[in-house]
Amino acid sequence: MKAAFCSALHLFLIGLGCWNARAAAPAKPPTIVLISGEFEYKSAETLPLLKTQLESKLGAKCIYLQRKPGTNVHDIPGLEALEQADLAILFIRRMVLPEEQLARFKRYAASGRPIIGLRTASHAFENWKEWDHDVLGGNYHMHHDNKLATTVQTVPAAATHPILAGLPKEFISPGSLYKNSPLPEGSQVLLTGSVPGQPAEPIAWTHKYGTTPVFYTSLGHPKDFALEPFNRLMLNAVQWALAQPVMTAPPATATAAAVGGPTGYRRVGVAEFEQLWREKKATVLDVRTAGEFQAGHIPGAVNLDMLDAGFEQKLAGLNKTQTFLVHCASGRRSANAAQQMKDLGFRSLVELAPGFNAWQAAGKPVEK
Repeated sequence: MKAAFCSALHLFLIGLGCWNARAAAPAKPPTIVLISGEFEYKSAETLPLLKTQLESKLGAKCIYLQRKPGTNVHDIPGLEALEQADLAILFIRRMVLPEEQLARFKRYAASGRPIIGLRTASHAFENWKEWDHDVLGGNYHMHHDNKLATTVQTVPAAATHPILAGLPKEFISPGSLYKNSPLPEGSQVLLTGSVPGQPAEPIAWTHKYGTTPVFYTSLGHPKDFALEPFNRLMLNAVQWALAQPVMTAPPATATAAAVGGPTGYRRVGVAEFEQLWREKKATVLDVRTAGEFQAGHIPGAVNLDMLDAGFEQKLAGLNKTQTFLVHCASGRRSANAAQQMKDLGFRSLVELAPGFNAWQAAGKPVEK
């Protein structure tokens, strides 16, 4: 049966467009159980969005379960739904579940049915610490500074893996980078993440727990759900876990539009920012203070202080049809500046997500 997968995008799955898939429809819709058991990353808001998309894109029957509210409440009602699940997606953090509930997870993990873990799922259970190493194939031991955005890159050796289909080679996540190295034997790394001055870390991988196929990613910050590559990754992972053909799509970019094309905004890493700068087809806009700019800046950059009271008025005097390469020191001010520029109708914006600090740390050209 031919199935057409096309839908308008809302707050989620930005810019993925319409896809066509030619695959045999399953005998019955897969049942996917999504479980939120943490409060730090707002999974009670983001998992329902994922649920809606899996239902509309894949025709899945989705069941959403949620931890009872309260910081000291360790209870997830409705876990009997795992008995009928074809796939379980977990976003749980440091819970001490009653033995009966924990036993349901253990039975499911041993059943051979697939598991997907998101971000804090690596430290999901305080009374089952072996979960991360044995089931997910991970090795979580804290994370880097929350203020540092993460540059995500595909692993060249895994480029043909179906979970990476349609993903760009590099994109930026606003979330902190989890420390997971080294992984246990048998985990296949698909994506790595890096922050300035630190070694790269595995950020997404597959694993097998007995006969149970597992996919885990430490991505899952609330803002990741507004990124096209992340949403593409999740859809691919679900289809891989269910042994369904991955829907084809044109190669993804970090946002819906390319530089110089229709209205677009991208957050990129140092390598792509440098490439665009060297092509000299765009204006580098440094939104740091005049003092920061004078202490060192990217050659050829124009300085407009984002904190200046007349900043928006000065923006209004710029050519909105040009491409601007925007940056600050670490990515916070430039994100705000880019939002103002979008609101003013600028057509093409590229933001250096990790900021000038990362540019300088990478040994890129600086002038005073």
